[in-house]
Amino acid sequence: MRLAAMNAIIVGGSSGIGASIAEGFVREGAKVGIIGRRQEKIDAVLGKINKYNSGAIGRAADMRRRQACITAVDAVADELGGLDILVNSQGITIVKPSAELSEDEYLSVIDTNLNSVFFCCQAAYPHIRKNGGSIISISSLAGHRGWPLAVHYAASKHGVIAITRTLAAEWAADNIRVNSISPGYFHTELTSTLKPERAALATSRTPMGRFGDLPEIAGAAIFLASKEASYVTGADIAVDGGFLAKGL
Repeated sequence: MRLAAMNAIIVGGSSGIGASIAEGFVREGAKVGIIGRRQEKIDAVLGKINKYNSGAIGRAADMRRRQACITAVDAVADELGGLDILVNSQGITIVKPSAELSEDEYLSVIDTNLNSVFFCCQAAYPHIRKNGGSIISISSLAGHRGWPLAVHYAASKHGVIAITRTLAAEWAADNIRVNSISPGYFHTELTSTLKPERAALATSRTPMGRFGDLPEIAGAAIFLASKEASYVTGADIAVDGGFLAKGL
């Protein structure tokens, strides 16, 4: 029970990586609040994780604007009775040649993947600074490499790592640790649309030779949120089966 008596908000916790982290946190004793866009998806996750008698709660909100982030985070933090941990797991992508990308398509990804992350950190700051705590944001392999056909996604994930490092340096004095996780290829809704040849290429470039299972990334988030990581801040942890470590 490494997160016993801790309160956590998982933005983007209604599916995929965020939902897995929410379940992992609950199993480690945290009280969890999930924020996502669709209430029916939130309710499905709550139905799964509340079998642990966790008292998890949820709120539907569009988090692409600063005030929406403040309103949602304040409401969930108040209902939880305080906030110790924020996880930013919100993310979308559009696969399209860069030269053909419209302004709306570009901004929709930047607003969701990057701006929302920063605004949620801002919103969580006054709550977490009361007793100290942890912020964890989900980046990507695309935060470390060029990513053809997803320039906006790559830009947003590079930005998440920049936000992580900057806030870690700025907020350490407030006893707030800020880290990120860069997942490799996992079985999620986002990767379910990959063409078979692209999925095969991803597997071939991963030294462990497979996609990850979601509990394997939840473990990294549990570590970063726990007191075991009390001297870890400004780090980006790759949970990628060795993808970034491999050369040509």
